[in-house]
Amino acid sequence: MQEICPVCGSKNLKIIDEKARRYNCLSCDETFTLEEKPVVKEVIHTVVEKQIEKVVNENYSAKDIYNKNIDSIMEVTASFGEDETSGTGFFVSPNGYMITNAHVVINVKNGKPVLCDGVSVCKSRSTDFYDAEIVYLDAKNDLALLKILEKNKYNCVSFARKNVEIGDKIFAIGNSLGDGLNLLDGIVGDVNRKFKATTAFLFNALVTHGCSGGPVFNDKGEVCGVTVGGANIAAGMNFALPLAIVLDFINKVKKEKAIIIL
Repeated sequence: MQEICPVCGSKNLKIIDEKARRYNCLSCDETFTLEEKPVVKEVIHTVVEKQIEKVVNENYSAKDIYNKNIDSIMEVTASFGEDETSGTGFFVSPNGYMITNAHVVINVKNGKPVLCDGVSVCKSRSTDFYDAEIVYLDAKNDLALLKILEKNKYNCVSFARKNVEIGDKIFAIGNSLGDGLNLLDGIVGDVNRKFKATTAFLFNALVTHGCSGGPVFNDKGEVCGVTVGGANIAAGMNFALPLAIVLDFINKVKKEKAIIIL
């Protein structure tokens, strides 16, 4: 396993305890341990492959898409001392593994990235919060894999079989302003935009703070992207990580051993 900082992606590390595989990042000053764990392959199993093989010919209404997917989506709250950030996550495994944005669980303090103290999830406006752990981070592509600690069987999203194209109708579900999950719609305006260190597609659904990490669906109700941010000076100029990056992230998690932050 390659030793890199799970927060900022730097390879500039100082060994604290070689035997215990404990490191300090000289770039962001995060201290972490790389723990040998079983590959996450069996928990994400073949959900993605099976869903991609599904043939979906019909298009769904906005109501159909919401009803089909709402049970697969959760509000995400990350704690940073007395402060909290809101985001959105969606299940990719019935065993409680979910995807959100890395920036939902990482904050910036004094110019340095800081990992949250804890993560919890709940259904829209619910008082029933469940603790989650951070399993894997990809800071460059702004994706994180969480694991719900509550043992249950969870509904999962389906993934699209191809990337979006300009003019495609899309639907986003997100925790707008941290006030609960809601449905938004729009179209794809561009498919090749640079957003920070990664590539994203542009869409005009009016997502806002709290929608980060939420799924973007095509007109078949399949995930075609993940909301990642927007332009503060332009309403309706928002960005989503494309399908290819999301599936690459899942495949990377399945092949590598998880990075555990201690």
